[in-house]
Amino acid sequence: MTLHPAFRGYLDQLNPLIEQAAAAGVMPTPESARAALAGLNQFAAPAKPIAVVEDRVIADVPVRVYDPSPEVASDVIYFIHGGGHMAGDLDVYDYSARRLADAAQMIVVSVDYPRSPEAPYPQGLEETYRVLQALPGALPDLETTGAIHAFADSGGGAKLASIAQRVARGEWTSPIDRQVLLYPSLDYTMSGESLETFGNGYFLSAERVGWYFDHYFPEGSDRVAASPAFGPFDAEMPRTLVIAAEYDPLLSEAVDYASRASAAGAPMDLLVAPGMIHAFAFFETMIPTEIDRLYAIAAEFLRTGVAAREWSED
Repeated sequence: MTLHPAFRGYLDQLNPLIEQAAAAGVMPTPESARAALAGLNQFAAPAKPIAVVEDRVIADVPVRVYDPSPEVASDVIYFIHGGGHMAGDLDVYDYSARRLADAAQMIVVSVDYPRSPEAPYPQGLEETYRVLQALPGALPDLETTGAIHAFADSGGGAKLASIAQRVARGEWTSPIDRQVLLYPSLDYTMSGESLETFGNGYFLSAERVGWYFDHYFPEGSDRVAASPAFGPFDAEMPRTLVIAAEYDPLLSEAVDYASRASAAGAPMDLLVAPGMIHAFAFFETMIPTEIDRLYAIAAEFLRTGVAAREWSED
């Protein structure tokens, strides 16, 4: 499919601004990256009302809990936001956590892990894992079934896939049953071919990906070993749905990840959202039909473990 018309028009306006900033010598900073991601909330639809929304602390890490049906026992979804390991927080991703809780009718626990460069690898990953380990006993006042699933986008998807990677290595354990990785970042070596194909002019640039990684990893880090794309994989991994975007620099690593995991016997499904760019979930008011479809697909998978075979319902 061709690039969605809404994104064609958006990128036609955005790309000249990026070029002008580069020509003027404007350099990105962690603060500007955080502000830019937060600025995408201008495209959010009105927030979904959720019966109970509370800020809490689990394992000494701030979280936000969303309970759409307090009187009904439900599964729990662990929500790990993206942002290149640098940007994003509970407020920036509040709209998405609400959307997911409403669509799935499950309790959502969104984690506010520490970000780089103040908290370099692996601190944010380890604190995200620490909350996951505590999660089974962390909500005694809520009606839960005991089942735990997960949803994560972009850099959050990297963290979620990294947890599964370390479990496969025998280093960690995880209570996650089913998980959704939305346009995940999986290859810290940046060897995917789509970084060349879509690495310039399609919202997320290859240059920006490398900049994020350079701020995330301390000098001398083994980026190959840290990359979920290279495994290990095994048949005991959580049932996983990878949702990639057709015009995303990270597309090929999502495809390769799903292929390698499936070959190792992991229960893995891949769905490519046609015409979409990286971070398309932020653009709710621009592409409302696609956003409705995204959360319907994710919710159905988290409820049943059955992945949609096609993006379109037609």
